[in-house]
Amino acid sequence: MIEPQILEAIKQMTNIERIRIIEFTLGLMREEMAKNEQLSLKEAAELMRPFYAEGSELTEFVDSEHGDFYEYEDYAQRSNLALLC
Repeated sequence: MIEPQILEAIKQMTNIERIRIIEFTLGLMREEMAKNEQLSLKEAAELMRPFYAEGSELTEFVDSEHGDFYEYEDYAQRSNLALLC
């Protein structure tokens, strides 16, 4: 959590001083990101696994009908017609 004294000091600064703080902070962040080791493909997949689990936000809007893809356009049209009726 940011110390209240730091926040108060930022409030007292001019906009130019605030921009210098932002630029300095972004520079630190870029350095840290450059230092980080890249994840292996396996590590990245493990990291993303919860997002693709059944019932997660990413799978909420997945079409659960597993029909042939070439019929998808027709499916979409029928769904729109059903909504209009």
